[in-house]
Parts: sequence; C-alpha cells; structure tokens
Amino acid sequence: MLMDTSIFPIMDDVDSIFADDVELIRNADVLEEDYTPDEILCRDDVLQQYTSVFKPIYKGRPPQNAFLYGDTGVGKTAATKYLRENLERDIERKNEQLPENEQITLNVVWINCENFTTGDHKTSSYQVAVGIVNRLRDKGNRITGTGYAPQDVYDIMYEELDDLEGTVLVILDEVDKIGNDDTLLYELPRSRDIGYVENVRVGVIGISNDYTFRKNLSPKVKDSLCETEIKFPAYNATELSDILSARAKLALYEGAYTEETISLCSALAYQEASGSARRAIRLLRRSAEIAEENGSEQVEESHIRQADKDLEYGNIVESIVDQDDEKLYILKALAHLDKAGLTPARTRTIHAAYSRVVHSYNTTTGKDPLTQRGMFNHLSKLVMFGFVNTIDHNKGVGGGQWNEHEFSDDVNPQKVKDAFEDRNLEWLDVDVRGIKE
Repeated sequence: MLMDTSIFPIMDDVDSIFADDVELIRNADVLEEDYTPDEILCRDDVLQQYTSVFKPIYKGRPPQNAFLYGDTGVGKTAATKYLRENLERDIERKNEQLPENEQITLNVVWINCENFTTGDHKTSSYQVAVGIVNRLRDKGNRITGTGYAPQDVYDIMYEELDDLEGTVLVILDEVDKIGNDDTLLYELPRSRDIGYVENVRVGVIGISNDYTFRKNLSPKVKDSLCETEIKFPAYNATELSDILSARAKLALYEGAYTEETISLCSALAYQEASGSARRAIRLLRRSAEIAEENGSEQVEESHIRQADKDLEYGNIVESIVDQDDEKLYILKALAHLDKAGLTPARTRTIHAAYSRVVHSYNTTTGKDPLTQRGMFNHLSKLVMFGFVNTIDHNKGVGGGQWNEHEFSDDVNPQKVKDAFEDRNLEWLDVDVRGIKE
C-alpha cells in the first residue's frame, strides 16, 4: 500500500542516519511532561476547588495556602501550571484597567524539592531554602548548599523574598522529599505573621505524591500549609481515553493511530500505573516512535506492547535510583552474586558480598559496611519494596529454619548497573568468589 505523503512525510530527501522512512509524530512537544494543554480534561471538580485558592490573588487579597496530593500522573502539576498561566494572564489584563497604585503584582517561585538533595540522597528545609535563594538571584550571586548556618540561609531567603513586590506564590513540587525536616513548611506560609517579611504576602502550595506524608505532618505545619487540601483521584480508563485522544489529535498525523490505539494505551496505563495520564501519554509517544523506527504507517498493538515493556524497564531503573546508598550497595552485591550463580543466597552470604562492595567504594565515600543486622534492615525494606524475594526454608525440628534471598522477577543485574550509571556512580567490578555459606 502506498502512503499518502500529505499525511505521513517521507524523509527520502534527507540523507541522515537519524531520519526514519516515515514520521507519525507531528508535534512531539504535546507529548512532553512540561506541556500545558489549553484545557484540563476530566478534572472539573478539583479545578473548581483549586481555582478558589487563586481567586484572592486575582482580587488583590492575601493568598491562601494549599496542599495537593494524589498519585503520580493524576494532573496535580498540570492543573497548577494551567491555573498559574491563566492567573498571570488575567492579572495582566486586569492591570490594564487599573491605576498604577492599584495594580496587582504576582511573583511565582516554583521549586521541585527532589532537585535539592544532599550527598546521602536526602532533602531538607535548608537545601530547599538554598534553592529558593538561588532561584531569585543571578548566576554570579548564588550561594552554595554548604557552609552557611541554617538560620543564615533562612534570613537570606526572606530578604530575597521581601525585595519582591505584592504577592509571592511559592510552589513546592514533590514537597514530601523534605521528609521530617519541616522548618520551612511551618515558617514560610506564616512568614508575614511571624515578621520575617514586611513588603510581600507569601502563599505556599505544596504538591505531593505521598499520602502518608500528609498524615505525618505535625499539627503546626498542617495549620500553616494545609489551609486548603485538594485530593486528585486517579483517572479511570474512560477519562484516560479522553485525555489521550485530545493529545493524539494534536501530536500525531491523521491516520497514524486508531481508536484501538487509544483504548489499549489507556487500558495499560489504568491497569499498570493506577490511572496515570503521564504513563498513558508516555506509552503513546514511545509506541509512535517504535512504529516510526519500524517504518510502519500506523501505531499497531505490537508497537504498544513493546513500548510498555520499554517503559516498565525504565520505571524499575528509576525506582532503584531512588534508593539510598546502602540499599544500592546491597542490590549491587546481589547483582554480583547473581552473575556468579550464587543466588538465592543466605543473609550472611549477602552481607559478605555487600561488605566487599562497600570496601570497593571506601576510598571515595569513606564509609564502612554496616553490621549484618544493620544490613538486614535495609534488605528487608528491599523485600517490602518488591526488589528482592525471600525464600523460607523449614526442615523441621532437626533440620532448622533459614531464609535465602534473590532478585524479584522485575530486577536483574543490568537494571542495577543502569541505576548506578543514572546516579553517576562508577560500576566497579567486585569479586565475590570464595564467599562461603
């Protein structure tokens, strides 16, 4: 069958190893995570509630604080960007009709707390405060993440905020990464009441994927941050189809996909990612890329199935990357044991391999191995997270009881190695021969 080149551009006029024979993606930006649609679909109830949080700013009144929570990919960030853009546009229009002394000034500081981690892969109020300071300063005048007393950093942050005008809206995305250090979450929403700022009004919006983080907030922080709480529920399969259809219409050429394409991508995202629109959109994009690579005129089921496998691989690697150093060392020990044919392995065998791994990085980290009991606590967490399986052995009264451990079906040595590389950690070869049971 000949292709209609008005629908699928054929790249035969370009001699490049990077070109495909056919292109199905018309506008890849629409399938990116940072894309803000002109309309937020399937979120009418939460949008109405969320709009009320922004109304006081539009009216020139003190801002509200809000806490948003829900699973990954349910529209929290997209809705926030959408309302922010609309608020800034509408304020600009309103100011055109107001005298200069009555005009509204809005400054937005958007911080992703996950980006401000220390060497031990943890985030603190201190590090996020440093991030806010540096977001407000020019490159040549930024401060480092070490060397300052915490109160000095907070003082600098409030000085920078107070140098702005009107309302300052601080959006803390992935706010749960701050963990137990809630100093910033308590003080920032109350900064004007406390007297830390005089010239501006500060509003704070916290966005979290972690339900337990909200429950574990101290009462004083809840009073400050959670003035309004908005829960974003997971999308159902029909809602995912509606969202994906709207994106596909803008992103792909006509004829590059079918209703079955949308339905399968939506169904897989609903089943495997708790109704995540982000997963559905990623799946559609990767499916279209695979179809292009294969020279196909249309996204087919086989392309979607392969894309699903690709994304699942990446998700596991990302999850491993998120683990602390001790858990990474344990997974590395299991990877070496697995490649040597020594799994499933008993706890003491894993500890011996883990100790060799830690010693191999000692010149860089200066860390010593944990005791077997200390390591076992981390190993138990890896079992709970689904990275490791435990096999129970019971030989009765005379034979004894013991446990062995091995990778779960979702994890293998290559994924662990990829995670190390994503964390910019060198993959050192560790000899586990000679480890005795």
